[in-house]
Amino acid sequence: MKSRFIFVILISSLICPYSLSQTKNEKEQRIKISKFPEAVQNVIGDLPKNCKRLKFYKETDGDKKSYEVKFKYLKHYYSIEFSEDGLLEDVEVITKFNKIDDSIKHQIKAYYNQSFKKHKFIKIQKQYVYNSRLNTNTFINNTIKQPNTTSANYEIIAEVTTDKKRDIREFTFNSKGKFLSSRILNPTSYEHVLY
Repeated sequence: MKSRFIFVILISSLICPYSLSQTKNEKEQRIKISKFPEAVQNVIGDLPKNCKRLKFYKETDGDKKSYEVKFKYLKHYYSIEFSEDGLLEDVEVITKFNKIDDSIKHQIKAYYNQSFKKHKFIKIQKQYVYNSRLNTNTFINNTIKQPNTTSANYEIIAEVTTDKKRDIREFTFNSKGKFLSSRILNPTSYEHVLY
């Protein structure tokens, strides 16, 4: 039993610093839709006609490259991310903490209260990870037209304070409010991730 406990502690000490030490070094470059892969252009063409403020970006985060379209639809701000190959990755929509179900809010708050001396939420998004059982267009349209019928993760950008320092991090929680991961937000990534 004692050896099992020591093993768990050892593995935790190896995993936890890694997950917390990851840094988000995301950079966005605004581009024209014609620079997107053709398959993505077709998907964007099928968005509802009353989408407004469409903007197109190429993103890099370390070695990862992707494409993102941002827009406003029925008073909500969305972003849809595609891989470098044009495959749908996720749909995100900005939300407010008070719009999250109480049980999920309780779990998220408990995590922050246990992990940090102080915390301040800067941006909260629901993240709908692509379910490949559905056609890409169907998944996107279902998500933006009926967002409360699909299970979502939560991405939260928060300013947090520990005993040693204060920084801004991006946190991911699952649909039940359980902590999944976090990474420190590089200052060069900070401004554009707020939309």
